[in-house]
Amino acid sequence: MKYLPVIVMFVASVLVIAMAQANTDKVYSAQGYPYKLLINRADEVKIFYREHEAGISCHVEISRNREKITSEKVEVSAEQFEQLPLASCLPRKAAKALLAITFSQYL
Repeated sequence: MKYLPVIVMFVASVLVIAMAQANTDKVYSAQGYPYKLLINRADEVKIFYREHEAGISCHVEISRNREKITSEKVEVSAEQFEQLPLASCLPRKAAKALLAITFSQYL
């Protein structure tokens, strides 16, 4: 009986960790420049998307040094999004612009 509180704490810890991990999906980009460098320079890169009949509407939010910058929303097909989520929601030109901002003193 003296091990019961320890077992309960262990099970509760495992459940909390599992729930925390279930709320976030990690997506890795194999796209190279500028996406890989942007991911490495940012503290967080989040893709926000909404599915609808015509496809997917999405945008990207970059966090660095407690500052956030958001890309413009774009419309992409479900197939594009499934294959390359970051690259489809953040066009190369926009990714380069966000990357340049990470080198400035403002972000």
